[in-house]
Amino acid sequence: MAIYDLTKKTRASTGQKVIQLGPVDNTMRVIKLEKRLDNQEQKLDKILNLLQHGNNLPDTNKQSS
Repeated sequence: MAIYDLTKKTRASTGQKVIQLGPVDNTMRVIKLEKRLDNQEQKLDKILNLLQHGNNLPDTNKQSS
């Protein structure tokens, strides 16, 4: 019967590996997040403007009498 020493380091995979998807300093990630925030800010400004001043569209639900 063979005896195996399980305390030695093996080359087998032990689980999940973390892989960096860009530069280590994450500059591209920060730039993309800033662009997303700017786009969301513009959308929110537009929604606020519409809520404050109305949408200036003719009311199509009015019934003519």
